[in-house]
Amino acid sequence: MKIYSLLPPCLSFLLTVVNAQTDPNDCMNPGGVNGITPECWTALAINQHVTDWWATYNTTCHPGTPFAQCFLQILNMGTEDCIGITSGTCPPPSWTEYQSQNISVKDYYIAYNIYSVRTFFNGYYAAIGNARSAATTSIGAIVALLDPPKKTNGLLNDVLAALSVGLTFIAPEVGPLASAIINGVQQAPNVGKYLFPVGTLDTQATQFDQIANAMGTVTVYLQDNVTEALAAVQNDPVTFLAFTGAGNFSVNPVPTISDQSDAILTALNTYVISQCLQQNNWVIARAIDTDINALQTNGSDPNWSIPGCGNGYSSDSRCGGYYWNQAIDVSFTLTNNGDLSNDPTDAMNQLFGNWTNPDILFNGAAQCQAQGGTVPVVSTGAGGVTASCLSNVKVCTWYALKPTFCESRLINSSHRDLDPSHIGTQYEFIDCDKQSGFAVDGCKGCQDGSACINVPYTYVGNYLTYGGWGMPYDFCIKDGNILTGSGS
Repeated sequence: MKIYSLLPPCLSFLLTVVNAQTDPNDCMNPGGVNGITPECWTALAINQHVTDWWATYNTTCHPGTPFAQCFLQILNMGTEDCIGITSGTCPPPSWTEYQSQNISVKDYYIAYNIYSVRTFFNGYYAAIGNARSAATTSIGAIVALLDPPKKTNGLLNDVLAALSVGLTFIAPEVGPLASAIINGVQQAPNVGKYLFPVGTLDTQATQFDQIANAMGTVTVYLQDNVTEALAAVQNDPVTFLAFTGAGNFSVNPVPTISDQSDAILTALNTYVISQCLQQNNWVIARAIDTDINALQTNGSDPNWSIPGCGNGYSSDSRCGGYYWNQAIDVSFTLTNNGDLSNDPTDAMNQLFGNWTNPDILFNGAAQCQAQGGTVPVVSTGAGGVTASCLSNVKVCTWYALKPTFCESRLINSSHRDLDPSHIGTQYEFIDCDKQSGFAVDGCKGCQDGSACINVPYTYVGNYLTYGGWGMPYDFCIKDGNILTGSGS
């Protein structure tokens, strides 16, 4: 399964750049080599043509007839299956056929956009339906991996928010049309309220291991909203132009989205993972200004070896139980407050190999915490679609492996004796309470006269530098056994 990340925040800018100056004469043969293109929407002044057409023909159709349906009826082109969500086939308009009927290239562009918008919405509707069974499977597997014997609850509103924002996670090959949807929501907020419904289901808490029944409620509700969103686009020319007016639905072929269930579930899976981690004593730990892989080979870590690191990163910037965000030089891991010896590597391999990615889980949680958020939030507006707190696991910062000058003076002045219990009381995390059992002196296999210190399995905090200060510490990280250290 492929896991996809959020679309870039500069999306609206990119979409604007697409509409560069194009000679209208280059747009007169959409069936030719160049085909139908987004640039021609502006070059042919389609927006004004739609407005003028509606002013002429809006009273010709039966009162209450949607704009899109009226347009196709007047042209005597298209089928009823091109209006609304249907199980029927809506074929793309044929330029050859339009030419034979002396229908203008401008009318062809409008008809094609009616077709492409309907095709996208119809495919998204199907993808949500397909996601129902896939979600039941993935959530069940996530719960089995992370949740026993706890029973984690989730609010249906949060499940709905996480599922709806999955639209922004679809595959790169579908991305241009997905970006058109995001841009359309920006310009037509009355459509966005359906595609990204917020706070519209009840607040009933449902256990994730029983969420199969709830997924039926959520997916049907979201499908109903997709139906309403398409109707809003097709019903009147103002909304139609707001949604399509950048020309971005003028693409051929229209990408298929009905098979994007896995990608759509990325956001929901991340939310479920986040809740299960929290309920089972996991927190995210981060090391600031730390390349965890380089740490194994550059001589700055005298006492420790991170299993799986030292030989480079995977394609998703992981080694062992760590993920490195190169852009900000921060290394993230998971640590369990209930069991310092718990190795997160296998769980992370499964989570990131099947259901989410490190960027969304780790960086998303850090951003959520910085914003003071606690629950998933999806909003639409002039800035497009934003989603935050899909991951809201608590993030704790290891006390610096390389202390600042002030931190070093604090350690040396307050804990000159470097007593393990003193250090452990104050200096595991900068911004969280220390974990139970951290820096407790003594463990199995500790030699007489040695200081044997319990630390988390993925620990890279300040303790590791103490051996370099002439203090012979051994570190116990797995079932109380000494794996490595400087004191024995």
